[in-house]
Amino acid sequence: MRSDRARLLGGEIPLRPLNAAEMLDAALALLRRSPRAVLGPALVVVGVVQIAVTLTGYFLAGGDATGEVTPNVLLRSFGSQLVVAVTGGLVGSLAVLVLAGTFGPAIARGYFGLRITPGVLWRDVRPHLARLVVVALIVGLGSLAAGGVLLIPFVLLAVNDGSSGAGILSGVLGFPAAAAVTVWLYVLGALAAPALVLERRGIGGALARAARLVRGQWWKTFLVLLLTAVIVFLMGTALRLPFVVAEFLFFSDEPQGWAAVAALALDTVGRICGAAITTPFHAGVLALLYLDRRHRREGLDLEIQQRGEVPDEDPLAPWAVPA
Repeated sequence: MRSDRARLLGGEIPLRPLNAAEMLDAALALLRRSPRAVLGPALVVVGVVQIAVTLTGYFLAGGDATGEVTPNVLLRSFGSQLVVAVTGGLVGSLAVLVLAGTFGPAIARGYFGLRITPGVLWRDVRPHLARLVVVALIVGLGSLAAGGVLLIPFVLLAVNDGSSGAGILSGVLGFPAAAAVTVWLYVLGALAAPALVLERRGIGGALARAARLVRGQWWKTFLVLLLTAVIVFLMGTALRLPFVVAEFLFFSDEPQGWAAVAALALDTVGRICGAAITTPFHAGVLALLYLDRRHRREGLDLEIQQRGEVPDEDPLAPWAVPA
């Protein structure tokens, strides 16, 4: 029945459970169907993110990471480089979570074949925007902080010049454990962003809802997100390549003065152009993953198909739940 009625509502994305390949294709369909509504907010978000990462790298790591590349320089700059890398990854993940909540209504309307404009999308998301940002911070920062707790012994030993053997042991055990806890919590809470907007829940309700939807399906959810992350990395690398080539052609290995500023600006523009495509794609997969879990667990797709018509008063009503 699902396959027969999956497209009766006129949407480009089939209203039924999707496999991983179909989710990836559907995320691209979202970009294709509503480029202004999707790419506009994405460009604003990733522009702020990439400029922040550039400034962080420039002021924090720029002085330490320049000069002759020797082991001493690398060791001196490692902490700064690590902070820049973690900051960039964290802020990027926050952008994905916020956009996943933003694009949930676009996909829901797309099931009915309705056009989504920037104004309509803003109207759907605006009442939930503050809570959406808070949920993204909780999922992103919370999972990282929880994992970071396991690194406290390593940090204390490093700061206090503790035993080298104990430091190595705490690092070998602590870093993998911290990464595992961070990933586990992130996957457990990642669906909270679209749940908050589409189900019109509070912050706690959205987080609890995400955990319920992922329960028993953690590995499947993780594998879809991992596959998406790999594709996003490859896409981002390909999109940045022309800008990297331009940097090599027009600037020296160590540009100085205004040349350094121009090289940094070109690199930032390249990252913005790449992320403006990859971030909404990543967020679209996350939103589709949330909807897929509801279709599989609750048969929501069948319920909507049985109605056979668009709710005129509120097209998002079928996804909402009682307060």
